[in-house]
Amino acid sequence: MYGEIPVLITELADTTLLTYVQGISKHENFLKPCLQYLWQITYALEYISEKKMIHRDVACRNILLKGKNIAKLADFGLCCFADPKTGIFKDSLNKKFPIKWLSLEALNECIFSEKSDVWAFGILCYEVFSYGSIPYSKMLNSEMIEFLKNGKRLEKPLNGPDYVYELMLNCWRENPSERSSFKEICKGIRIMLENETMKYGYLSLEKAFDEF
Repeated sequence: MYGEIPVLITELADTTLLTYVQGISKHENFLKPCLQYLWQITYALEYISEKKMIHRDVACRNILLKGKNIAKLADFGLCCFADPKTGIFKDSLNKKFPIKWLSLEALNECIFSEKSDVWAFGILCYEVFSYGSIPYSKMLNSEMIEFLKNGKRLEKPLNGPDYVYELMLNCWRENPSERSSFKEICKGIRIMLENETMKYGYLSLEKAFDEF
């Protein structure tokens, strides 16, 4: 307790996922550890979504890394609770948000849900496989919004496998109901990771998301 306030104290993290991917050598095979991190992140996001919580700031900078291949979801400063009936949270348009990680419905109407976190997770995947590049780095915010409204999306990172890019595009579908849930994404990434470990090849990896 801190006075009357309950607090949770955890160990000091070694680094962030953003710092980690920015430091990776472009000749290094980092697919398996990154899939491990992504699986852990989706597991955490699945857990908080079950508690009707919306993180609203899912990004590489907010993932802490500790020890060997342990990722922890952090920075709950923008976190909110969804309406138990609708699963959404409507916020004020004059608040400050991480614009380039926001879904279309959040940008247009300030509507947040598990599916807006799913969109942000797709941006996080882009960060990971582009070595921590800033999304839409050459666009103004107004240009980015128009870009998305016209149905355009970020291009596949050069170091991102096709099946991971398919996941990103799924996360960025305009209609939130057409995006996969974190439970589905977690299952899909687990299959990707298992297949990568066992060297089954791309064909079976792609089948992991056929159901989406």
